Amino acid sequence: MKILICPDSFKGSLSAKEVANTIRLAMGKILRNTTFISLPMADGGEGTVDALLSGLGGKKYKVSVCDPLGRKIIAEYALLSDGTGVMEMASASGLPLLKAHERNPLITSTYGTGQMILEMVKKKVKHIVVGVGGSATVDGGMGMAKALGVKFYSKSGKELREGGGFLGHLAKIDVSGINRDVLKTKVTVLCDVNNPLIGKHGASRVFGPQKGATKTMVELLDRNLHHYATIIKKQLKKDVELIPGAGAAGGLAAGLLAFLNANLVEGAKYIAEKIQLEKHIKESDIIITGEGKIDSQVKFGKTILHVIETAKKHNKPVIALCGQKTGDTEFLRKAGLTAIFSIVSGPTFFEEAIKNAKLYLQSTSREIACLIKCFSQIN
Repeated sequence: MKILICPDSFKGSLSAKEVANTIRLAMGKILRNTTFISLPMADGGEGTVDALLSGLGGKKYKVSVCDPLGRKIIAEYALLSDGTGVMEMASASGLPLLKAHERNPLITSTYGTGQMILEMVKKKVKHIVVGVGGSATVDGGMGMAKALGVKFYSKSGKELREGGGFLGHLAKIDVSGINRDVLKTKVTVLCDVNNPLIGKHGASRVFGPQKGATKTMVELLDRNLHHYATIIKKQLKKDVELIPGAGAAGGLAAGLLAFLNANLVEGAKYIAEKIQLEKHIKESDIIITGEGKIDSQVKFGKTILHVIETAKKHNKPVIALCGQKTGDTEFLRKAGLTAIFSIVSGPTFFEEAIKNAKLYLQSTSREIACLIKCFSQIN
């Protein structure tokens, strides 16, 4: 029997690689005559760089950038063996970089993300892959564009301050100072969701609350992003408002479309193709996937949905593990999922669940292995 283990990360606790290795070691103690294939996945968020490095080879580099609040930090990116640059915007502008009380999308910025892009451009990288999951921002990519030389002015002629809370004052965009080499660089944006920039399923309404936005902030940010898109359309002749995926990373994807030679792709699909996920699924008997939280947001393009849909094409059973399962997930059954297992066995504090995630994952993996062993013997 061959089992393919292809999870995303359990954000805040275990990387996709750690999840895959933990499952493999725990199940291997029960299923001794089984071949396990570990294939860590990502969808443009956390783990994107490691997933592509694992599949294609390359080297990581460090760069000093600004975090979402303008403080100096060290971020990482990679150059793959074929010369492609790969980065996660979350490394510079991600939610994990902030403490809970610091989360405020009215003032957080993607400036550091622009600095990372500029660093690779200076190294003559011709193709940059940007993973846009896990952001702390809803600034439409304004900060990113500022780092590349774009200027944003209010009606009074003053440059706008950082953050999505100021986009409503935008009157003029000056792209004359943008780095010219950036415009010659191919940019592929890996979206972990397919949400548009504004509206009911837009960047602020769906993802704003997890970045610290109150209901009042959500409404303001949505109006500001609409205004921002209107100015972009009028002055740059690019309509980014309702493009699927443009709302990823608080509208950073929209900004990349507006200011750079960028195209948006489904992150999970892109990575799956690069690491030959479908080939491994076809050659396996059982597929194990999972991520930290399985809820209705999975339907917007998350990793496990792509794994499930690919496995269904080849009639392979899929088991998903998660730290938390909330809401109606019946759509995953229809997509082809066999079963979901939450690794948390009972009521616990969130901090405790994060701290003990590896132990919980080991225990649940062993139980699943026992079931597989039982039914394989019966059949």
